Amino acid sequence: MQENKYFSQFVDRLDVNQKALDTLKENEINTLGQLSSYKKSQLKDMGLLQNEINKIEVELELLGLTLKGSL
Repeated sequence: MQENKYFSQFVDRLDVNQKALDTLKENEINTLGQLSSYKKSQLKDMGLLQNEINKIEVELELLGLTLKGSL
């Protein structure tokens, strides 16, 4: 499987609010590849709101990435 070219890019490139970015970084999620290894439920457990998770999911899909367990 070929690695997505965005896999190693930082989560900062996502068009999401600063609170969501701060939450990801506090949980040591710095790259899109790291983020894509998480499930929605795990992000919710970190304190992200459902609308923030939905926005992250859409942003990842635009880059050809998905959250774990998502299609």
